[in-house]
Amino acid sequence: MSQNQTRSTYCTAVAIYNRLMPQPRHTTEPSPTARRTRRLIVDAAIGTLAANPSATLAEIADAGDVSRSTLHRHFIDRGDLLAAIDEECRTRFARADAAARLGEEGVLNSLDRLAQEYLGLGPVLGLVFADNAPVDPDTWDDSEERDQNLVTVIERGQRGHEIDSELSPTWVITTFWVLLFGAWLSLKSGMSRRDVAVQLSRTLRKAMGPADPDAPRRLS
Repeated sequence: MSQNQTRSTYCTAVAIYNRLMPQPRHTTEPSPTARRTRRLIVDAAIGTLAANPSATLAEIADAGDVSRSTLHRHFIDRGDLLAAIDEECRTRFARADAAARLGEEGVLNSLDRLAQEYLGLGPVLGLVFADNAPVDPDTWDDSEERDQNLVTVIERGQRGHEIDSELSPTWVITTFWVLLFGAWLSLKSGMSRRDVAVQLSRTLRKAMGPADPDAPRRLS
């Protein structure tokens, strides 16, 4: 066998070996500086895309005060960055859910707290409510469990005469999100956070609280 044939056979064998054998993974944890930079970019992306969903990666890098090369060192492409944004938004929603203590200290009170906690998510809501929303809580794997927990709490509130029993739980949930969308639009238009919070609370309580005895009833 010639030297060239030997070299070719060797290279072929190495290529086959590399395809068949599992490759070691790099498990080195990112440095604290790298983690801070990554968080900075994700925060900047959330705020930038909430204001302008079509913002470019260059605009996001500028908002985060990092270079384009630094952004690409942490995120391969736009899809990679959007995945990180989605995960961060999911984390923030989970913290808001925990802070609201749904079902504690009165059902209506806890629904109000949940609305206020979600309002406090700020630009995250802009991503959820945007056209072609880049963040959709309904796609998260815990969405069904979260919705069912909300239904259970609403039904308990109806049995305890805290929530209007003539409203279906689905209607209550839909109303909750519509009110939150209106609150977000009001914030965007320049209304103060305090005024938005007060009006959101008053409207939610009137919309979902015990019904006026003279109000029309649902057909059974």
